[in-house]
Amino acid sequence: MNEPNQTLYVANIDWKIKKPVLKRSLHTLFNRHGKILDIIALRKDGLRGQAFILFEDVQSATSALKAEQGFTFFGKDLQLQYAKEKSDRIAKQDGTFVPKDRKRQAADEISTSDKKLKIDAAPTEADDADVDVTVSVPVPVPVPVSNTVEVQDPASLVKDVETDDEADGAAVATPSNILFADSLPKDCNEMMLACLFRSYAGYKEVRIPREGLAFIEFDEEPHASVALKALNGFKLSADDTLKLNYGKS
Repeated sequence: MNEPNQTLYVANIDWKIKKPVLKRSLHTLFNRHGKILDIIALRKDGLRGQAFILFEDVQSATSALKAEQGFTFFGKDLQLQYAKEKSDRIAKQDGTFVPKDRKRQAADEISTSDKKLKIDAAPTEADDADVDVTVSVPVPVPVPVSNTVEVQDPASLVKDVETDDEADGAAVATPSNILFADSLPKDCNEMMLACLFRSYAGYKEVRIPREGLAFIEFDEEPHASVALKALNGFKLSADDTLKLNYGKS
């Protein structure tokens, strides 16, 4: 395990998820633990299925690591650890930032020095000496997880579309065990909402009958009311806010 810091390294992500959906879903999952400065999703060959979550402080990163380790995210269990190196954004904030060209120069000087020492100590092995290169991306270590809360793949949650009458008249004033969300962003899906509501007692499922609308079902009304009070107004992103009402039971 690397030293605790503000950046989490996330591995074992389904690389087929489109980048906008991936970043929004990661934000929804991890934003509950503290303010997120940035999410970096890697799409290059050899780096797919990985991401970095930059938190404002170490405490938030630690809370997220403990709570979401092994979380089933789009059908795959996330592997989390602290990033091996401090991100450039964090380094600039605390005054320890070093430009990459200077880092390379320092690494080259160290490698050249090490190589010279090898040649002096064992001249016959000079031709086989290699220059060491430090890899900045940590190698994910599988972590055994127990009591993981499973969230189904969104594809398995697809159900028949509900009637327009039900969707249009969903919001009601009378408390019930079903919450109704409207004006959702276009790329909001069952997984994103499940990430938010799964931690509340009595949560059963999320249904999205059509774009922009969702029903969140609980086993009984008191549990639904707790979730409504806690998450109504939750910032899904910088521009989108979660709007909740009671729905028809």
